[in-house]
Amino acid sequence: MATKRPAKLAIGKKVQQTRICPETGKSMTAVRVVQSEGPSGMQWVVLEDFDGSDASAQRMIPIR
Repeated sequence: MATKRPAKLAIGKKVQQTRICPETGKSMTAVRVVQSEGPSGMQWVVLEDFDGSDASAQRMIPIR
């Protein structure tokens, strides 16, 4: 009879990817954005400056 081994946990190995905003120098986070007009999908966003306005939507950078 073979002994069963427990599954390995990946807790603590996840690294949050960040990018620096070219305009403000603040850190950006990858988020999923759904827009009524224009492309939806994964975008780089400065979370502390994002308020949903058109100006903040123009500063989003698409992830390629």
